[in-house]
This record gives sequence, C-alpha cells and structure tokens, in this order.
Amino acid sequence: MQLSEKLSSLNEKFNAWIAKMQKPDMEQKTTFYRLLAVSQKAGLGIRQSLVSLLQGQQNKGMLMILEDMIHSLTMGMSLAGAMEKHDYFFESDEIELVRSTEITGNMAEVLEETADSLESNNAVTAKVKKSLMYPCLIIVFAIIAVIVLLIFVMPTIIEMYGDIELPLITQIMINLSDFLQANRYWLLIGAFAIVTTYKLLYKYVLMFKIIIDGLLLKLPVIKNVVKLFYMYRFTVLLSQFYQAGVSPVISFDLLSKIFKNFHYKKKMIEVKNSLVAGFSIFESLEGSDLFDAILIQIINVWENTGTLATVLKVISRYYLMSLNSAIDALMAVIEPLLMAFVAGIVGMLLGAIYLPMADMVQVIGQS
Repeated sequence: MQLSEKLSSLNEKFNAWIAKMQKPDMEQKTTFYRLLAVSQKAGLGIRQSLVSLLQGQQNKGMLMILEDMIHSLTMGMSLAGAMEKHDYFFESDEIELVRSTEITGNMAEVLEETADSLESNNAVTAKVKKSLMYPCLIIVFAIIAVIVLLIFVMPTIIEMYGDIELPLITQIMINLSDFLQANRYWLLIGAFAIVTTYKLLYKYVLMFKIIIDGLLLKLPVIKNVVKLFYMYRFTVLLSQFYQAGVSPVISFDLLSKIFKNFHYKKKMIEVKNSLVAGFSIFESLEGSDLFDAILIQIINVWENTGTLATVLKVISRYYLMSLNSAIDALMAVIEPLLMAFVAGIVGMLLGAIYLPMADMVQVIGQS
C-alpha cells in the first residue's frame, strides 16, 4: 500500500512538472479569462464554460489545465480551488478574486476586468523591459565588438606599422589587446560569475535586495518610472479586489505578495497590520513617499463612501498614461547617452588605428 502511494505521489509530481514545463503564455491566460467572462454572460455554468473553452484548444499546457479543472469541478471543487491546483499559472490575486466572486455573484464582470488588467499590465511590463533591455543590449554588443576588434583585428593592423613610435592611445589599445588575448577565458568566466552572483544576492540576501530596490527609487528619471509603475499596479489591483468583494486586509496581504520591490512590499505589510489594528487605509498610507500625496488624499475622501473601487479604476488610467509618458522620457534620455558611448568607443578605436598611419604618411612625405 505504501509503495502504491509513493508511486502515485511520484506520478502526480511528474505530471505537475510536465505541466509547468508546458506552462501557457500570458496571451493564453488573458484569452481564458475573456472567454470565461463571455460564457458567464451567456448564462453557461462554470463547468460547461470550461468544456466549451476546451473545444478547439490547441495549446497542450492549456489543455492539461482545462481538463484537470473540469475534473476538479466534477468532483465538487470550486473554481478557485481548481485554479489553486495550478498556482504556477494562476496568480494568488486572481484566485482570490474568483473565490470572492463565487460568493458575491459578479464573476463575469470581474473576469472581464481581470482580462483587461492583464492586457494592460503585459503591455506596460513589455514596455518597461524594452526600455531596460535596449541600452543593455547596445552596451553588450558594443563591448563584444570592441573585444573582437582588439583580439583579432588590432594585432594584424599593428604589424603594418613596424618599429615606428606609436601614439599613446594606440599603445594603450595594444596593451589592452594583449591583456584580452591572455585572459579572455578568465574574463568570460568572471562576467558569468558577476551576473550569477548578482542574481543570487538579489534573490537570497535581503540587505542586497533592499539596497538595489532603494537605489531604483532614488536614481533620476528611473525613480519616476518605478514609482508610477507601482502606483498603477496598486490602483488597478486594489480596485479589482474591492469590486470583487475581497476584504481590505486580504487585499493588502495579496498586494504584499504581488509587489517585488522590497520597499513597496514592506509598505503593503505595514498597511495590512494597521488595518488589523483598526486604522484606515488613509491613516496607514499618510506621509509615505512611495505614493503621491494626491492619491492618498483621494483615498481619504472616497474610502468611506463605498465608491473607492470606481475612483481607483479611473485613477489607474491616469497612472497608466503617465507611466507610458515616463518610459518615453526615459528612452529620450538614454538614447543620446548610448550614442555618445558608442561614438566614444568607435572614436578611440579609429584614433588608435589611424594616428600611426597618419604619422607614417607624414614621414614618407618628408623623405
């Protein structure tokens, strides 16, 4: 009996691993919520809606999820419980939203809002990643190009100059070329070690994460993007939680799990604890430099009117537009700096190569 139980447990773990490897993308998730909302508006039951979604589904990962959810519902489990079995795909806030709507009965509306939120968040996240990846890629490609030139091209060109006295910049480049040729493999290992160490430190060393996350909130231009991103996420998620009937304490507990920046995560935990102690959201946020003062005042005005969810939804649109403008402003600052960086590197290489050539031409002309 114990052997069969162990085999069954191993089989479940293996199936779970296979499912995670075939995890559907964000577009599949957005489509899932939108079609489920449409099915609910059409009056279909949850299980019948999932069966209709299963038909025509071609993504293997989504097929596995839908089939398991249908089986779970057949066995009497709730939709939130069925989703919870696939927490590698469904986020905790999405599961709690569904759990609340199963009680309040406004599932179709909340599911549609969730789909809209996912689409907006995906667009914002992609834009933020692009704004960060673009300069990184340019710098990396520039460095790789310089290394290739120094290791393979520079030595060949320098041989043409013979024993003439070389300019300082050319001599520096020759020394750098010799250093790279002698230590290229160690430098590769070192670069890999630096990237890996950074990731491990950020993930496992709390003090390092606090410093990096704090630095992002202090750097010029970047701090504005980070702050607007989190205020957008705060307003849109909190409005969804309130609309779905999730309690404020649970809402802020979910926000603390969703937010990645340590300082915002810490603030959400503090607000949750303050709410448990009997304070209002306004009192818990008052004086925080992580949020705009006007947002805190709006929360103060509308918190006790019962329309906070509607107001937060409107404000989230404003922060979304402001965030897009801030990202564009960030790129407008970064692009000239990148061009100057690349131009400086190219200028030094050209100077190192052509200055000795100019000296040779001058010597030949004098002779």
